[in-house]
Formats: sequence, C-alpha cells, structure tokens
Amino acid sequence: MKMIYSAALGLLAGIAAVLLHIFYPPVGLVIAILGSASTIWAIGRHYGARSFKLIASIAWALILWRASSFGVGNELLVQGNPEGSALVFLGLVALFIVIALPA
Repeated sequence: MKMIYSAALGLLAGIAAVLLHIFYPPVGLVIAILGSASTIWAIGRHYGARSFKLIASIAWALILWRASSFGVGNELLVQGNPEGSALVFLGLVALFIVIALPA
C-alpha cells in the first residue's frame, strides 16, 4: 500500500506542477517546483525510506514526460518555452536533491 500511495502522490504532484508552472510566470513555476519537492520530501519523511521517494519521483517524471509529448490534437501542456524548460530541468534537479536527502 505504501508504494501505491507514494505513486499516487507523485502523480498528483506531477499533475499540479504541470498545471501550475505556466500560471502567472515566475510565481507559478516556483510554486510548482517547491510543491513537488516538498511533496516528495514529505513522502520520504512519512514512510521513512528513500525508495518511496524514488517511486513518487518516477511517477512525477512520467506525468511530466507525458505532458511534454504531443497529444491527440497535437497539443502540449509543457511547451519548449523558458517556463517549460525550467520546469523540466529545475524540477528534476530538485527531485534528485530531495531523493539524496536522508529519509
């Protein structure tokens, strides 16, 4: 159950980050990155293991990957503009840092 909850929280954090990053730039981007990092960090603190942070981060990255690829109508949720590029790069860096922190 812990793995399922970790994956579900990672998915929700990824969805929130994708929807928030373009809202009121740069504030939305900062909220998206800090919210994602704090969610992943809280999962590790709650369950006491780094592996659950890794599961949630993989779920977050899968959402980001899907949002960065073209949909059925050729739409993108994470575009190649500065906000989208910053979400991908800074989000992944923040999650690597959070995973490296002790649980």
